[in-house]
Amino acid sequence: MNNRMQKIGLILCLAWMFSACQSNKLSHWEEKNGYQLLFDGKTSNGWRGAYQNQFPTHGWIIKNQQLLGQLSAGKESGDGGDIITLKKYRNFDLSFDWKLGKLGNSGVKYLVEELPQKPINSSSLIGYEYQLIDDEDFIYNEKHLPEDHKTGAVYNIIPPKKPNVKIGQWHTSRILVKGDQIEHWLDKQLIVSINRNSEEFKKGYLQSKFKSIAGYDQRKEGHILLQDHGHNVAFKNIKIKELE
Repeated sequence: MNNRMQKIGLILCLAWMFSACQSNKLSHWEEKNGYQLLFDGKTSNGWRGAYQNQFPTHGWIIKNQQLLGQLSAGKESGDGGDIITLKKYRNFDLSFDWKLGKLGNSGVKYLVEELPQKPINSSSLIGYEYQLIDDEDFIYNEKHLPEDHKTGAVYNIIPPKKPNVKIGQWHTSRILVKGDQIEHWLDKQLIVSINRNSEEFKKGYLQSKFKSIAGYDQRKEGHILLQDHGHNVAFKNIKIKELE
């Protein structure tokens, strides 16, 4: 029995090592088809803090080939602050793996622009957001989350089609932006498909907290952002392909 258990343990260990070695690498097909890594698993190359010239000195760390937000303040931009890509993107296919703990809250924003001057007491940036949150347990304004605040939503604008999220486990998400067409995917399931010229998008936008921001509904280009919302979050396998 002991030999059998040892063999099983060895197989599981080798499987884990193989899986770990595959993190943050492009497949031959991805390389051939124009995908690029936004995180190499070792360094913060390609990223900086919002309204900063460098990567944050605390709050975000790289460990076990993961980009970890070790955040605890429980509020937006309360620890290390948001981090953004050095480069701006217009039309793209972005994918990333992520994991949240219980009561976790984060997000991936896109078409993000920095203001000419940093707002007082805040480094949070505005953009469209792929929401990441503990749907079942998180309480918002003393109530359970509204649909347009749940994981996979275009935050506060378009609700997702019933994502199945298990907190504490890895999930794979994808954001596709091509002109005014936006898609959100979760674990290979299309959960949002919306055109910014549609009545559905306009209605969601006009009831959102973003309605007073000039040009928000017409943004064409911006940074990719990983959100500091004061809760632990992990990212890996962040890949992007720029589209014509």
